[in-house]
Amino acid sequence: MLISHSKKFIFIHNYKVAGTSIHRILLDYTNITLRRTNKLDQLLIRIGYYPKIFSSAFDGHIIARDLKNQIPEKIFDTYFKFGFVRNPWDWQASLYSFMLKEGTKHHQHHIIKNFKSFDEYIDWRVHEDLHFQHSFFYDENGHCLMDFIGKLETLKSDFDFVCNKVGIQKEILHENKSRNDNDFLKYYTPKSIKMVEQAFQKDIQLFKYEVPVL
Repeated sequence: MLISHSKKFIFIHNYKVAGTSIHRILLDYTNITLRRTNKLDQLLIRIGYYPKIFSSAFDGHIIARDLKNQIPEKIFDTYFKFGFVRNPWDWQASLYSFMLKEGTKHHQHHIIKNFKSFDEYIDWRVHEDLHFQHSFFYDENGHCLMDFIGKLETLKSDFDFVCNKVGIQKEILHENKSRNDNDFLKYYTPKSIKMVEQAFQKDIQLFKYEVPVL
């Protein structure tokens, strides 16, 4: 998550959707000092004082509805709020690959490395540790809190739109790729395709994705 007061934007960072690249590009506009914050810093933010550590006072993957409750209403309501989503099947394949690649640096690596197959991982994910992309951007009543939600599949044009909206000139280079963009289907069987379809139905509908064909 990043907040820029100079450009008046809020970036909500959904994981495994080019967030590292976007964060690196936009960091120059946030005027923050990247250090650990204390309770006093966070109290000052809530009452309307904006120190240079404003963005770093919050978790990097804080969701929009939590952020809304923690910053001044004027900031949340008037700044341009945006984030990005990804094809749910691709999202899970990327996350799986990333967790294996990161090794013990990722907090769930010790779980993932013991699965015998990707299908076994998907079964665990949808039944034991299910998280949705829409949860980053919608409130508990189903209302979208964002001004724009782009897609990884159209990253360049969508990021260009964001840049034009906030008045900056930057190009996106997708860093931290754990796999190629077009090979996620190699992870799947018909069983795991169906499990993702059923579990992530709301994401699929909200962001207008189609069930892939093997």
